[in-house]
Amino acid sequence: MVILLHDNPVAQASRFVTKFWTESHNKRHRLGDFKFVRAWLLVGFVPISLAFVICAQAKPFQPGYWVSSGRQIVLQIDPCGKDLCGFIAGIALDHPGDAMPNDWRGQPQCGFLMLRVAPAPPAEDGSERWKGVLQDPRNGNVYRTMIKFDAARNLDLHGYIGLPILGETQIWPKFTGTIEPGCNVPSLNGKNN
Repeated sequence: MVILLHDNPVAQASRFVTKFWTESHNKRHRLGDFKFVRAWLLVGFVPISLAFVICAQAKPFQPGYWVSSGRQIVLQIDPCGKDLCGFIAGIALDHPGDAMPNDWRGQPQCGFLMLRVAPAPPAEDGSERWKGVLQDPRNGNVYRTMIKFDAARNLDLHGYIGLPILGETQIWPKFTGTIEPGCNVPSLNGKNN
């Protein structure tokens, strides 16, 4: 009697175990290769992602001076804690020698805290943005405001009452002129729009 190898239960069991072990080993090996590739992709992806994030971030706020769109005042903006505060540092006079104007309380406008804003979620373009209040020194009216700085470091100031859509945006350019003691700005005097 001839026993066929493939009909032998021991041979069949042996082939099954060998086949199972080989397929299982190959799968583990392939899975190991996949994990290895994923690990290298992750190791390469993280530094590249961080580089893009760092490059995409706007330059941090730099204190300075900005002139109003009507060329009437120069606002000095500095950090005050985590917020930004804007004080009137310069005032344009209609005629040289005119008296410096007072606020609605009768106090000098020079040094008046006109702007106070806190960090807000970034704008659509990813630039830093702040939200807070803007107070008119002439009458004491308070407006909600959002500010950001464009690529040229101009101040984009959006003032509004109620909803932001009901407001107005003004561009205040960076001021590089001279401010004399007492808030006089000779380069702006007589140039009010």
